[in-house]
Amino acid sequence: MKTKFTKSVLTAILALALMGQASALAAPGGFKDVPSSHWAYNTIMWGQQNKVVEGFQDQTFRPSQGVNESQFLAMLLRSFKIDIPTLQAGEGWSTSYYTLAKSLNYPVSGNTNAPITRTNVAELVAATQGKNYTGTNAIKYMLAKGLAQGKTGNSVDGYQGNDSLTRAEAVVFIKNVIDKRASNVLLPRPSTPSDPSELEGIKDGSESVVDRDVEKIGKGEDQELAGLAMKVNNALKGTGFKVFYNVEQGALGIDDPKTNRVMFVYFEKPMHDGTIVQYSHLVDSGAKEMRSDYVNAMVKAMNSLGLPVGDTFKKTLDDADWDGKTRTVKIGNAQYSINPTHAGDGFIAVKQ
Repeated sequence: MKTKFTKSVLTAILALALMGQASALAAPGGFKDVPSSHWAYNTIMWGQQNKVVEGFQDQTFRPSQGVNESQFLAMLLRSFKIDIPTLQAGEGWSTSYYTLAKSLNYPVSGNTNAPITRTNVAELVAATQGKNYTGTNAIKYMLAKGLAQGKTGNSVDGYQGNDSLTRAEAVVFIKNVIDKRASNVLLPRPSTPSDPSELEGIKDGSESVVDRDVEKIGKGEDQELAGLAMKVNNALKGTGFKVFYNVEQGALGIDDPKTNRVMFVYFEKPMHDGTIVQYSHLVDSGAKEMRSDYVNAMVKAMNSLGLPVGDTFKKTLDDADWDGKTRTVKIGNAQYSINPTHAGDGFIAVKQ
């Protein structure tokens, strides 16, 4: 009997700690559950090689499992390649990381097993850069400094701060922060809130489309991307869905005006180590099946973009959504690797 792949499964307590357990290390060559086709393969391998992340004693990484506060904190602090305080007898593996964080006035709750949200991540990252921002301002800081991209748009709403992170997403987050942070030295967090004036220009509202055929987001022009957006728009005529494209992010998406959800994003250039499609909200909260209208819109969009898919693809997508396992299907000359992250959410890497 199949078990529905839900967020509760992702946030189950890990059998072994993500960090700090010598017996839980995976072999240097990689992890048996992270194939080269996985959307975050290169980044996860980078994390292992740089000792930012570790795996489990069964040689797995478990990329779709959720990350809690202690695990992300350890990953973030390790990325600065600093000396961590020595553990005392009887202390838990994460105690030394919390000791350092608290000495720097970092915003940690101490609830080690609580799933960390994207807003919590923004507050912690801002703290490492010597800033005291919370909530919306912390998210604005991440977007203003290029330390993160919104999931559905370059705005506070598009960042989706209430969402939790999987282990794979956390590594990608850390890598992006390392590549773009201003300080490679851990800075203490000020005791008073930082000046929000440097956060100007970041929108509070989502960048969902307005009631017109295709909306362009961002400055500049991208005629090729605009042409692809028009193809998708034509394919979706009569569905009620709206199409937009984002020049800065090199992506186009499909928005449901009734729910203000972006359920499909196509990247003009592959992102995340081969990912070309991100899908979201295909399963409503509490539902057991994927929304057929969203799935059908996704299939129409992919066909119009030169990614021919049909019933075989939909069946494979449904199977992956049920158990959360990566599945690969070959259709014509294209190979689709479907990598679910939550019920109804995931990424698709395409090789042609």
